[in-house]
Amino acid sequence: MQAFLARAEQAATKIEPFGKTILFDFGDDGKVFADAKARPIHFEHGTSFATRADCFVKTKLSVLERLIAGTLDPMTAMFTGRLKVSGEMDAALELAKRLRAVDA
Repeated sequence: MQAFLARAEQAATKIEPFGKTILFDFGDDGKVFADAKARPIHFEHGTSFATRADCFVKTKLSVLERLIAGTLDPMTAMFTGRLKVSGEMDAALELAKRLRAVDA
């Protein structure tokens, strides 16, 4: 988890904010709140968050890393149950696209 957060924070310095927040639930690995309203985009790791997010993503960290790398199709991940998204799905897709663009 720490390696993922370090890569995400480094990539975030190269990404323009896009006005959304995303809460990732990685099960036993914890949760990560991504604030794409802030400059630079901020990622915070914790076990729970009181902040309301625009989008909620439930998956495993390894699945998210494959999605960002482009080696797993998001629709395939959703149809096979490896990825569950609620709220504003476009927020999660936008963050993944921007992270992929800076090779996170």
